[in-house]
Amino acid sequence: MSVHFARLVQQAKITFDQCNSVQFASNFASLQKLVDDLKVTDININPEIFSRRAFEVREKAPCSFVNIYECPIFSMSVFILAENYTMPLHDHPQMYGFLKCISGSVRVQSFTSIKDEPPIDNSSTLRTISVHVNQPKLLDSSSPASVLTPREGNFHEITAISGMPGAFFDILSPPYDSRLPTFGKRKCSFYRKTQISGECILEKIPTPLHYYCDNIHYEPPPFLRDD
Repeated sequence: MSVHFARLVQQAKITFDQCNSVQFASNFASLQKLVDDLKVTDININPEIFSRRAFEVREKAPCSFVNIYECPIFSMSVFILAENYTMPLHDHPQMYGFLKCISGSVRVQSFTSIKDEPPIDNSSTLRTISVHVNQPKLLDSSSPASVLTPREGNFHEITAISGMPGAFFDILSPPYDSRLPTFGKRKCSFYRKTQISGECILEKIPTPLHYYCDNIHYEPPPFLRDD
């Protein structure tokens, strides 16, 4: 297990601890640099799970999920997408996040709310949101991480490209299922894109039937097991 990954985890703890909110911008920049430089070997995951062979197993899900670490203030995970598969458009309610490609190549298409609108909860009558379409990003393992904030790029879809499975490491803070004031638990909502009068509108939809994951066990390094 690399020293680099241990430094990244420690920096995430510092960055997202509310006690350090005054230094958030500088801490966030330091964390971004560590995520940008992350390699798949730092995390110590079997490279076989990123191969085409891994997705040739009968009844294999189109997406594999590896839970790396979660605490009350942030979560870390790895997703592996089958070749040409698109993880459907979804949101990250009031979250900060990094998405770092660690194997293959992925295309990230993100969207930013035009207005400072609250997230759509499950009980709300609000079902649509107007968004700005951001320039898509094509990422491979040498690319810097894609960044999202509570305001910028908070909706995105990710596609494995180049005819290979694509894998990415992500950090989200706060994690899904943590509570938002007056909102409740942060839930991942899914959307479809429509064009109305020249505007791009995202309409909330049920979880697409084609999207489901299998779980791959991760053996955490000692410094994560001790938490």
